[in-house]
Amino acid sequence: MCPNYISVDGEFHPAKERVALKNLSGATKEVDGKEIKPGEDYIYEGSDRAALFELYKAGVEKFGINFHHDAELLHRVKQLGFKDVNEYCKAVGYNKEKVKQEAEEKTAKVTLHELPAKVKAIEKLGGGIDTSGGGQDKYGGFGEPK
Repeated sequence: MCPNYISVDGEFHPAKERVALKNLSGATKEVDGKEIKPGEDYIYEGSDRAALFELYKAGVEKFGINFHHDAELLHRVKQLGFKDVNEYCKAVGYNKEKVKQEAEEKTAKVTLHELPAKVKAIEKLGGGIDTSGGGQDKYGGFGEPK
């Protein structure tokens, strides 16, 4: 399972997910106020579990750094002649309200870990081509002898 994140001003937070799970813990657990017995199915809706696990392994609450506090950007802003990041943001057209609205829209989107749709298998010649013109090509293997 691939982790999903939401980026807000350079900080990466886990996205939301909704997935059907089975209680494999061997003990009764409580999910959304309901008791789930071992072997029963339930719906998990919350932060992306793969992203949470990556954050846990790294020992952090989020990845990245807010660009207002990024040392490299601060240095570059000074090189470009701006007095601070806010002046730079104003010059490049950064709109905090628009970014906040986009972040809320992205955060509201729930990732569904659904299986991809099945497609028809490709027929491969495995047994050989009938060059006599009799149409006796063998697909996928040699098959049973005649």
